[in-house]
Amino acid sequence: MDFMVLNAESELGKGSGSGKITLYIRPEIVEAFFPGRLYSISAMKGGTFIENGSLLSVKGSFLRGSFYADQVISCSFEKEGFVKLKRFRALARLQFKRLMYEWKDGGGLLLSLLSGSREYTEADLQDNFRKAGLSHVLALSGMHLSILMGIAVFFGKKMKIYKLMLVFQFLSITVFVWFAGFSPSLLRAFICSIVLLFEEITSVRKSSMIEVLSFSFLVQSVLRPDDLFSLGFILSYGALIGILLFGNFFRRFYTRFTPKMLAQSLSASTGAQACTVPVSLKYFGAVSPIGIISTVFVSPLISIFIYSGLVFIILCLLIPGLTGLCGIFLNLLYNLIVILVSFFSKFPLITI
Repeated sequence: MDFMVLNAESELGKGSGSGKITLYIRPEIVEAFFPGRLYSISAMKGGTFIENGSLLSVKGSFLRGSFYADQVISCSFEKEGFVKLKRFRALARLQFKRLMYEWKDGGGLLLSLLSGSREYTEADLQDNFRKAGLSHVLALSGMHLSILMGIAVFFGKKMKIYKLMLVFQFLSITVFVWFAGFSPSLLRAFICSIVLLFEEITSVRKSSMIEVLSFSFLVQSVLRPDDLFSLGFILSYGALIGILLFGNFFRRFYTRFTPKMLAQSLSASTGAQACTVPVSLKYFGAVSPIGIISTVFVSPLISIFIYSGLVFIILCLLIPGLTGLCGIFLNLLYNLIVILVSFFSKFPLITI
């Protein structure tokens, strides 16, 4: 976990400072309230409820630039304002994890896609996503926001009030980003979406996507300068700029021998890879060319999976007795995704 340091104390005295540090907390402390984990409350009494936004006081030691906590003295949400809102978010995420745990493997993947938490996503599956060139599917990004905005459009059109539809879109993506957390790629998508919605609501001149992306880059650089060095930030902006710059070129190429809709998907996937391949080779020493094709087949299925999961969540909140039945249908979709991802993961990688 990465935390902001407010103050520090040792046997030599007290001190204060600013900056970030990587904090490692023993699993028996963190997992105490998580269902089905090795150190869950069912197996061990005690532990501390730790979530994003919490204020921790810990004891431990430094080692190789990181801090290892042996003991959590206290944990609260009493930093600055919005204390109740932070705690509500933490409790909501915990309850969401408990519901997803009941849906087993399918719930674990849905948890990852909707909250960014991968505690219940199998390590082998995550590795297969990477080998199949599908790591971006697990990263919270514009795809997730577009799904939520699409749902808001559906309900907005039913009410036949265009401006109200835009308000629904704004509220849906804001609540989602607040719940899931501001990861670099999700923050980029959020800023771009807010700019586009603002232009629709105010009816001002529509900016090109290059202009919107450039504005998002500047705003994010000011708000979160540390993101500039994040791999997620680099890949997120690189993929989108690749689509915007090279998408039309590849689309003209693919339309010569594929249907228009398929050409659209292939061109976007190829454009994204065109700008992210150098980064992947630098950081991972390998790249998966099959990702161009696997994205075309797996991404739509992931969208269906998310849509279905959201519907099932609403149904289960209204009628708790449907939890088991919804879990069965969700896992059928999950198994289909696993089969496809496993198939594409067997294609060779390009390594350096």
